[in-house]
Amino acid sequence: MSWESVRGHDRILATLRAAARAGRLPHAFLFVGPEGVGKRSFARVLAGALLCETMPEEDLDPCGTCPGCLQAEADTHPDLLQFARPAERSELPIQVVRDLCSEFGLKPARGRRKVAIVDDVDSMSEEAANAFLKTLEEPPPGAVLILIGTSPELQLDTIVSRCQVVRFGSLPEPLLAELLEEQGVASGPDDAARLAALGEGSMSRAIGLADPELERFRRELIDELAVARGFDPSVVAQRFNAFVGQAGKEAADRRRRAALLIGELARLFRGVLWQTAGLEPPSPDPGDRAAALELANRLEPEDVFALLDRCLNAAYHLRRNLYLPVVLESLFHDLSGLINARGRA
Repeated sequence: MSWESVRGHDRILATLRAAARAGRLPHAFLFVGPEGVGKRSFARVLAGALLCETMPEEDLDPCGTCPGCLQAEADTHPDLLQFARPAERSELPIQVVRDLCSEFGLKPARGRRKVAIVDDVDSMSEEAANAFLKTLEEPPPGAVLILIGTSPELQLDTIVSRCQVVRFGSLPEPLLAELLEEQGVASGPDDAARLAALGEGSMSRAIGLADPELERFRRELIDELAVARGFDPSVVAQRFNAFVGQAGKEAADRRRRAALLIGELARLFRGVLWQTAGLEPPSPDPGDRAAALELANRLEPEDVFALLDRCLNAAYHLRRNLYLPVVLESLFHDLSGLINARGRA
């Protein structure tokens, strides 16, 4: 576990090191930014640095070989607590927060620090968030709490005001392409550049879109929505649901695949808007550009904004763990109401 495993966030690391050397390291952080850019990896290395038993803490540089570093990397360190929303739940339950606060209040077992990482705080209920307040206001000595979400606007003001907000940006395309090649996700420089453009700064998104089966289904889906004769929303929703089901038995894997594809529909409709404005659509795929042009010739800008809004709503409902077939049936019914009507006009 080292900073070499976290790329693209040197500015944030430099800021935290300056704070540590000045003795002003906050007791609570809120990491926000797009999914798949390395927020959780950064949190884990930061935790390792704080729990390292060899290097000076003000360096924030884990040695990687001491017992503290080895236990942190293996997720067995008694002073490193990690919590997240259970896969089957739509919210981070209050019991998870209560368990965290209870364990967080105990004295460190090995050194003077205790570190807790809490993922998925966007899904934290108001009741669970309020349960955090006492811990945030009166943290145990030496304790550091790292909350991970996507936006401060999705958190209670009382949470945001008690945390140091750290904003993570998207990964630059050249860096993302380099990482995709290094990890063997891309077959070569051209494939890496293509996936990096599709990934829009997110490593996890780029990896998901590298799946050949997903790329095949994605192409068929976009082409079917763009065809002038219109499409049957129930048939498309059923086929979409069947393909998503092939991702595996785990609901999280199926929802992840569904979210990727809905994100691709949103990209398509953004391309339609760009096309109507005389700009180059954001997708590097020639098929996507052809589909965007076909739709731009039929749709009014207000229609496209409505289509985008429906995709964003569907993505939100996915994160809230609503019943997937219902989300998809509703989405494609609404899309067809605009696209098919304009195709017949």
